[in-house]
Amino acid sequence: MVNKRGNARNLIPYLPKWRHLPTKAIRVPEIFAQQVLQYARQLDAQKPDKRIEIRQDFNAVVVISPCDPRGTFQIKARSIQGWRFHRESQSWWYPMEKIEEVVAAFPECVLDENVKDAVAVIQAKRALQWQLKDLN
Repeated sequence: MVNKRGNARNLIPYLPKWRHLPTKAIRVPEIFAQQVLQYARQLDAQKPDKRIEIRQDFNAVVVISPCDPRGTFQIKARSIQGWRFHRESQSWWYPMEKIEEVVAAFPECVLDENVKDAVAVIQAKRALQWQLKDLN
């Protein structure tokens, strides 16, 4: 039955079980279903190809992405000052001060939990500074 008084506040948000979306229904022989599903879950649990992480030991923001043959990713990566490309890991490294700029420049990348926390802390500090400025 439809809830005519329903609104967005009382809806339970849908959390997908898969990290990589969209999903697709497939047909496989029943005998292989559990093995195929187990393998798919294993693949889904791996780190995504395009991601942003923080390296605490080097105090750096790291952007990991596969090679872009067109070069648009590289152009975008070089537009942020302080970049360094590491050939061993095939990743772009930036100073921690550039974390918000890096996150804004690469919206297609998946953010590591540490990156989300760092951005939230920076935004909270900025909001607190604005509040203190308004009091003065």
